[in-house]
Amino acid sequence: SDTQMTINLSGIVILAGGESTRMGSPKALLKLANGETLLEFHIRHAKNLNVPVMVADNGKHFCQDNTVKIIDDYIKNDETGKGAGALSAIAGAIENLTSQNGYLMVISCDCLIGADLVFAKLVHQIIDEDVVYLKSEKDYPLLGLYRVDLLPTLKDFLDNGSRSVMKFLSDRKVKAVALPNELVALANFNTLDEFQKAKNKL
Repeated sequence: SDTQMTINLSGIVILAGGESTRMGSPKALLKLANGETLLEFHIRHAKNLNVPVMVADNGKHFCQDNTVKIIDDYIKNDETGKGAGALSAIAGAIENLTSQNGYLMVISCDCLIGADLVFAKLVHQIIDEDVVYLKSEKDYPLLGLYRVDLLPTLKDFLDNGSRSVMKFLSDRKVKAVALPNELVALANFNTLDEFQKAKNKL
């Protein structure tokens, strides 16, 4: 589409490697009413945007779809298998892009808002920001668009031992875009109860 040309979406990464401690089982594998897993739901929506789709699952082998690229985080897991968090996955994704300009779309698996819808909400909001993302009362920096040329800064930040997404964003040019009320229940869930509510809302 015309819009996509103007902002140049270079790829999408689906973050599916979280520890899911509160959920009790991997969020990526939670089942929807139609039998799809959450991860399959996100891959299906991401493919609607016709750019390369990557899955960062922290070596957990959740993804059975060979049309998407499984990528490693920038920082390898520690001995216990714990990763360095979302920024490390984002850096790994940018390293895997063929185009080193434009934006990478980031979608965390623990929501029921597809990448195509997130893109539609954000694309007209970009002027020249480093990052644009959705927010309600909470910030959702992992439902956003990240400039690909942030990579060197991002690596420095991670190499210095920092992990916090919001801390990284505090020094960048950022715009938070209001999430429509009807989507708030779909934006994030950490417990089975919240997941059930989101499914009902969907």
